[in-house]
Amino acid sequence: MADWSVEMVRDTGGADALADVLSQLAAEGSPLVHAFVGTRGLTLVVPSRHGHHPEEVAVGAGPFSRPTRAGHELFGGLEHNLPPSIWRHASRRRPVRGRGLHLMPLGPVRGDVSESLAYQLVVLGDEIHHVRLRAGYKRRHVVQAMAGAEIDAALLVAERVTGTSPVAHALAFSEAAEEAQGRAVSGDDRRARVVLAELERITSHVGDLALLAASTGTVAAAADWLRIKERLLRYQAELTGHRYLRGVVAPGGLHHPLSGSLGDLGALLKAIAGQVRDIAGALERTNSYLDRLHNAGRLPVHADGAVYWTGFVGKSAGLRRDWRWDRPYAGYQGITAQMLPVSLDRPDAYGRARVRLEEIQQSVALVERMLASEAPAARKMRSAGRAGVGYGLVEAPRGRLCYRLELEGGRVHAASVTTASQLNWPAVPLALEQHNILQDFPIIDASFSLAVAALDL
Repeated sequence: MADWSVEMVRDTGGADALADVLSQLAAEGSPLVHAFVGTRGLTLVVPSRHGHHPEEVAVGAGPFSRPTRAGHELFGGLEHNLPPSIWRHASRRRPVRGRGLHLMPLGPVRGDVSESLAYQLVVLGDEIHHVRLRAGYKRRHVVQAMAGAEIDAALLVAERVTGTSPVAHALAFSEAAEEAQGRAVSGDDRRARVVLAELERITSHVGDLALLAASTGTVAAAADWLRIKERLLRYQAELTGHRYLRGVVAPGGLHHPLSGSLGDLGALLKAIAGQVRDIAGALERTNSYLDRLHNAGRLPVHADGAVYWTGFVGKSAGLRRDWRWDRPYAGYQGITAQMLPVSLDRPDAYGRARVRLEEIQQSVALVERMLASEAPAARKMRSAGRAGVGYGLVEAPRGRLCYRLELEGGRVHAASVTTASQLNWPAVPLALEQHNILQDFPIIDASFSLAVAALDL
């Protein structure tokens, strides 16, 4: 498998087996769901061919090392960072040399509230020719913090992996714990989980669109997006007691009943959907906005590793994959009928914005369907693998999110997490290198809006 170079695998047999499995996955166009190191050595988690549950494929039993140094390279030395990181993708690219080329470092310390991430841009004049990313400067070791903790304490850690998607992380953690323990979830709680997850998706997308508008200098549109986001945050505080919906989803259902009523939610979302259409329509008539987005950060859709892109990054590149449809969880069974995941053939900044806009409307429709339908039946999660092992596979606002938990005696014996940002960060250097200039950098960065916190686990 020429496009993959395996590193940090100590036994040759394991490395060869890993390369064989990755080669087969790439040939089938099937994305890797998760990877972890356990008692059986390296284990890859792949989509099941016999149902919704994933399958575990053990690759070698030799010792594996974990990267511990800060500032490990992400691309051009890309650590794919499926925890713990085992291989590097297309890592040994030749150094870029030439007359007039300059290295422009950006970060890891950056302005405003930007997270610690170092960009090394090789430029010729204003044109970006080569990009390296380095992360790991503020690794928090959240997975290690979960190991050995009681389930409720580990849930608190999971909710704080990223500030913008606590529902998705709590839901993935809870579904993994429920599967490991064989716990049932009531229909009303499953309905509430869907509503909370879609509220979080809408809020996240609106915030991303505000950042994208600000990056192009359309500050009036950015203010309009932020006004909608604040309206959503205030409603969420009334509904759950927390603006970002923390402390609600828990294994077995909800940590506490919703403090507000869902009765007004339909009218609120209908009004917000109309405002979103109005702002989007105004931006479609704003040349200073469109000119900066069209073809900015365009991804080569046949690039190595494109099969792993997820969320709005993958959907804008034509990948119609979404776990709400592919592997329905919580209460999504039934309400996604006669609807398809959003998919475009516009893998640039404009396409990524359009996917978010269409997903907002789709999320509103899903919530309306859920509120209009009867509560789904209670469901008991059953472990598909070894006793005490469970998976939580969730479509977070940025894409696919996977939790794998091993539980023993009410505690988390081992945990591993794969986030959408881990899968999508490799696409950022590819997008920046496609004949873009330095002035495009903040726009391309905002169009991805990935979380460094979800990478430096």
